[in-house]
Amino acid sequence: MANPRSAHLNYLASRKLAGQLEHEIDWLERQVSELHGTEEKLDFALLQTYKEMIFSRKQMLTEIRGR
Repeated sequence: MANPRSAHLNYLASRKLAGQLEHEIDWLERQVSELHGTEEKLDFALLQTYKEMIFSRKQMLTEIRGR
């Protein structure tokens, strides 16, 4: 049987990680918006990198919340 204290600590760690992921997703989405809003030549490599980072963090967030 799982230790209730251990389960509670895992829950708190998951919540903390989820909050960090949400923060990073917000920041990355703002960066994507800023890239689209510039009048300079669009850096497609950087844009793709941001999109992949957003995607991976959303996947992790889904897995954490699925527990």
